[in-house]
Amino acid sequence: LADEPLPEEDEEIVKAVVEGKVPSYVLESKLGDCRRAASIRREALQRTTGRSLAGLPLEGFNYESILGQCCEMPVGYVQIPVGIAGPLLLDGVEYSVPMATTEGCLVASTNRGCKAIMVSGGASSAVVRDGMTRAPVVRFGTAKRAAELKMFLEEPLNFEALSLVFNTSSRFGRLQKIKCAIA
Repeated sequence: LADEPLPEEDEEIVKAVVEGKVPSYVLESKLGDCRRAASIRREALQRTTGRSLAGLPLEGFNYESILGQCCEMPVGYVQIPVGIAGPLLLDGVEYSVPMATTEGCLVASTNRGCKAIMVSGGASSAVVRDGMTRAPVVRFGTAKRAAELKMFLEEPLNFEALSLVFNTSSRFGRLQKIKCAIA
């Protein structure tokens, strides 16, 4: 299943990962080489699953660029087609809108919307809120239990304890407020 034969030293590490002696998530820090870590992790995954990753590129990507940033335990990367919609007339400026997607008709639909906005004289924008959300979902067997959790989470006295726990889950995000909804 290997893309190409591994050096003997890497072969030993792959075996250790497959056997559970070395956790896959420590490879970057232990090896000091993110591309090599991805290659070893990839081979270990192929061996444990019995599935080839030959269709998933490994080469041609800078794995160091994502270390500690946006993707943990990489085994490759994907290319996504980019279409262009527009021009979009927004606040008096024409923009071309690049869209990375594999969803059929999305770019064409957006392009039609851009045309409608252009023909109508353009759109104006205003920032009314700047932020990012994180929305975990919790399922309960009863509406009563869901309501109890909602009340607990929205109780101001619990915010500090919840904030301490939440803030340990991200180097970048900080809990600023809690807004619950029961669906």
